[in-house]
Amino acid sequence: MKVLYLCHRVPYPPDKGEKIRAFHQLRAISARHEVDLFTLADDPQDLQYKAELERYCRKVIIVQIASSMARFLSLRVLGSGKPLTLPYFYSRKLDREIRSALDGRSYDRIFVYCSAMAQYVERAARIPLLMDFVDVDSDKWFQYALHKKFPLADIYRREGVCLQNYERRICEKASKVLVTTEREAVLVRELSSGADVHVIPNGVDTTYFSPVARMCSSPTIIFTGDMSYFPNQQAVKFFAMEVLPLIQRQAPDAKFLIVGRRPSIGVQRLGDLDGVEVTGFVPDVRTYLARATVAVAPFAIAAGIQNKILEALASGLPVVATPRAVQGLSSQTREMVQTGETVEELAAKTLSFLRDSAYAMQIGLEGRRRVSMEYSWENSLGQLMALIENPLGERVHESASRLLAKVL
Repeated sequence: MKVLYLCHRVPYPPDKGEKIRAFHQLRAISARHEVDLFTLADDPQDLQYKAELERYCRKVIIVQIASSMARFLSLRVLGSGKPLTLPYFYSRKLDREIRSALDGRSYDRIFVYCSAMAQYVERAARIPLLMDFVDVDSDKWFQYALHKKFPLADIYRREGVCLQNYERRICEKASKVLVTTEREAVLVRELSSGADVHVIPNGVDTTYFSPVARMCSSPTIIFTGDMSYFPNQQAVKFFAMEVLPLIQRQAPDAKFLIVGRRPSIGVQRLGDLDGVEVTGFVPDVRTYLARATVAVAPFAIAAGIQNKILEALASGLPVVATPRAVQGLSSQTREMVQTGETVEELAAKTLSFLRDSAYAMQIGLEGRRRVSMEYSWENSLGQLMALIENPLGERVHESASRLLAKVL
C-alpha cells in the first residue's frame, strides 16, 4: 500500500517519548508498505536526520519552523475559538507539499501522529484516516491549568476546551483512533461516542535496555527525560527540594541524577543543591542508568505510558513513582512500581531500595520480566499493522504479529 504519514516532530533519533513511538511505527509500516513522511522540525538539528529516515521511507519532507514565530502566530488566535496548538504546528510550505502529494499520488491510507497534524488532511475525505492521539492533548492542558496561576491557568484551560472540540471533529473523520492506554481511550469515547478507539501501548527495546553490573559508588537515584518539558521540570524540582532532603537525613550520601536534554534555568539551579547532579544532554542514557540504584517518576502531571518507567524496569532498576505516573501501565507491571502520594511515602519507598541492594535487584529483575512480556514492540506493532491494513474492520486472515516478525 501507499501510506501518507504525518507527524509533528522529526521521528529520529528514537530517544524521547514522542519520537520513540513514531519511529517504531514508521519502521513497521515501511517494512511492508511504501511510506511518504511529512514532518516538522522546530529544532534545526533535526534536519540532519533526513538521510536516516530515507532508509525507511520512499519520500521524506521535513519543513523547519521557528519556535518563536510559531508562538506568535498561536497568540494571534487567542481571541477566537481555535486551539493555539494548530497555528504553532502549521506551515504553509508543508501544507503545499502535502496537497501536491495528495494530488499526484493515490494513497491507500493516511496515518496522522498527533492531533495537530490532522489539519493538513481534513479535506482528504475518501482515504481511510488513522488518527494516533498518543496521549489526549486536551487532557494535558487541563492538567497544566491546575498547576498554573492566572493568566496562564485561564489560557491553558481555554486550550483544553478548544482542543477537545477539535479532537471531537477529528474523531468523526477518522476510520480508527489510536491511543496508548485504556484511560486515554475512555477520554476519547467521552469526546466522541462513535469513535472506533483502539489501545496500542508503547513498547520498550529490552535488548537495548538491559540489566548491567551496577556502577554506583554511593546510593543513587535517577530521573531521565527531556528537561524542557514542564511536567518533567515540576517533577524533579519537587523531588530535589522536598523528597531528597528527607532521604538524606537517613542516607547522607544519597545522590540524585537528573539526566536529560535542555534543562531549564530552574532545573540547572537544582545542581547547586547538595547531592544533585544535572547532566544536560547525554549521548547514551544507559551509562547513567548503570550508575543508579533506583529510578523515580514523581509526577503531578502525567498521561499515557511513561517510557522512562519502561526503560528503567527493562534495565533492571526498581522504580518509585506517584500513582498518576503509573496509571497507564498494565496491572501486572504497575504492581512492580512502588508508589507514594506524599513526600514522606516517596522518601520511605526510595530509601527501602537504597538500603537493600538485594531487594532492589529482585524487584528490578521481576519488573524487567513483566515489561518484556507486556511491552514488546512487536506485539504493539502487530496490532498497529492489523488496523492499518484493515481500517474498516475486514477479517485479518493471518496474525499481523507473525507477519511483522517475518520482515522486521
